[in-house]
Amino acid sequence: MVIIGKVVVWSGHLAAYCFLPGLILVSLLDLIARRLFSYSSTPVQELAWHFFFACAMFGMGYAYFRDRHVRVDIFRDRISPAARTRLERFLLVYLLLPMALIMVGFGAWMTWISFSQGEGSRAALGLSARWIVKSALPLGALLLFLAGCYRLARPFGSDGEDR
Repeated sequence: MVIIGKVVVWSGHLAAYCFLPGLILVSLLDLIARRLFSYSSTPVQELAWHFFFACAMFGMGYAYFRDRHVRVDIFRDRISPAARTRLERFLLVYLLLPMALIMVGFGAWMTWISFSQGEGSRAALGLSARWIVKSALPLGALLLFLAGCYRLARPFGSDGEDR
C-alpha cells in the first residue's frame, strides 16, 4: 500500500510541478503573442489544452488520495461519522472504482486506436501524435483507481496520516 501511495503522490507532484507551470508558461506566451503582436499559433493553443488535460488527469487521483476532492458538504456534515464512512465505502466500491476501471479500458482502447492510425490534430498546423495526450486519460483513471483502493484499504478514521 505504501508504494501505491507514493505513486499517486508522485503523480500529483508531476501535475503540480511540471504540467501546471507548463500550462502557465504556454498560456502566457499565447496571450502575449496574441495581444502584443497579433499573432495566433494553433500548436501553442493546442499545447495549452494538452497541459490542462494532463494537469486534471494526473491531479485527480492525488486530490482523492489527500481527501481534497469536491464534496457536497451540506449533506455530508449532517450525517454521523460512521454513516459517512459507510457511505464513502459504498460509493467507492459501487461507483468510483468501476467508473475508473471503465475509463482505463476505454481510454487505453482510444489511445491505441489513435496510435495505430497515426492520428494528429484536425487543424492543418496542429500538433501531431494525438495518442500522447490521449494516454493521459487511462493513466489518470488508473491513478484514481489506485487512490480509491488505497482509501478503501486504510482505516477511515485516520485522515491525518496522509497529509
